[in-house]
Amino acid sequence: MKEKVNILTVIIILIIISFTSCQNYESAEYIEMENKAIEDIIFEMTEFEEMKRLNNWGNEKLKLYIVSKLDTSTAWTIKPTGYDVGANGIDYSKKRIEENNREFEESLAKYEKEEKLFKKLKEGTIKTRALKYNFSNDKIDIELIAPEKIKSLETKQNEFGYLSISRIIFNKSFTKGYLHYSFFCGSGCAWDNNVEIRKINGTWKITQKFSGGIA
Repeated sequence: MKEKVNILTVIIILIIISFTSCQNYESAEYIEMENKAIEDIIFEMTEFEEMKRLNNWGNEKLKLYIVSKLDTSTAWTIKPTGYDVGANGIDYSKKRIEENNREFEESLAKYEKEEKLFKKLKEGTIKTRALKYNFSNDKIDIELIAPEKIKSLETKQNEFGYLSISRIIFNKSFTKGYLHYSFFCGSGCAWDNNVEIRKINGTWKITQKFSGGIA
């Protein structure tokens, strides 16, 4: 009887721990960390310095529109389904088949890792929220814009582009996070990425890119 009581006690403790260890995605602390992380990586998401160099921009302050809703979008991913062992009725060599198998297993592992890291966005565990934050930037004039107010993604003179960002999946200690963003900078100018960010010396940085694309 005593053993059964002990087991029940352990189960109750584990349940309590599981509830208390869950992130509160709507807490003031969580939202504050999201806002700060977004502010820190704006230049990296928009590749501002590279865009400035390519477009020969001077010191004029361009306008950047940031969508005022953090969504749960992610970049499109494709699950690897197999590897080739031959072509046109002819089998590949054993060495080539082994190489193809190795590449397939690496691609599958990468896919499964990304699916796991971005699961909370993909499955809606973390919800969308309104972005209400006064971004401070000495190189870009930032304006929040509601999704329904965007009539065209074309940019006008002195407009940098439109940046849309997802919620951020932080670890418990707020030292690492995962998010998706998309940036539109005019006709034939757009990209998106699933990324990892880390807090380095007090500032958030993009440390790894996963799936994404460029137009």
